[in-house]
Amino acid sequence: MTIAFFGATGGCANACLAYTLLNGHKARALARTPSKLTTLLLDQPGITQQILDAQLEIIQGDATDVDSITKTLITDSNFTPNDHAPCKLVSSIISGLGGTPSMSFTRETKCPTLKFRVPALPHIELSNPNITEQATRTLLVALAGIASERFESLEAYRAVAPLVTVISTTGHLPGHKDVPVLFRPMYSMLLPIPHADKLQMEKLLDEEVRCGERGVLGAGVVVVRPSFLTGDHRISVKDEREKKGEGLEMVRVGTERDPAVGYTISRALVGEWIFEEVVQGGGKKWVEEKVTITS
Repeated sequence: MTIAFFGATGGCANACLAYTLLNGHKARALARTPSKLTTLLLDQPGITQQILDAQLEIIQGDATDVDSITKTLITDSNFTPNDHAPCKLVSSIISGLGGTPSMSFTRETKCPTLKFRVPALPHIELSNPNITEQATRTLLVALAGIASERFESLEAYRAVAPLVTVISTTGHLPGHKDVPVLFRPMYSMLLPIPHADKLQMEKLLDEEVRCGERGVLGAGVVVVRPSFLTGDHRISVKDEREKKGEGLEMVRVGTERDPAVGYTISRALVGEWIFEEVVQGGGKKWVEEKVTITS
């Protein structure tokens, strides 16, 4: 079993990748700056250079580039982008992609002929406000290319297609009903830009799922919607978790029909939940669900 990771320098995906490696699984990760990912992983308790050398392959590239995505998903060591021979795919894809956030007190005018910024209420802007949508489109194009060029039929591809798990956010339900009442003003004022990008990602995946047997998501999709994220990428060792009273037993889980409403959850805990439920557990329980998790 080999797991593909996108956005693994982010806290949630990095934590999931760390648990994946610590439990003996192999992984492939796409990174624009491999040295950054290596540094973050070596900061994780228990991760050594020996583990990275034996279990992880980092592919340098961009998540909006089809060839980079394709190279990450195909595990054959002799893969070339123009090769049309049969191939072996990763068993699962985990994506924690998102833009780099920053606080802003201005916004661009809506006038198409005048481009300047005016004062505005505080809100979060992203280095690339459409990165999640763009990367999702690229992933679907890459999967479609693999299915048509590397397999005899769509049925043959769908039989081995990887499960796709993406990290989204709460706040998508009408009236932010999956968010505590006290947090709803913050979600409305501060977070509409990053949430719009995540919502577009979900819509693209929903459209592909509706294609049924004609679609490229043969193993299905799991959308994880964590509540407001806290902490960094670093996982806790067992003794630290016991002292702090932290762990998966603290996580409450719901779905879009019956969301688990809570204030915050740590990035490391999100990564651990995805590891346990998707990497270890196979994820079938959550396929085609919008899973809300909070602590």
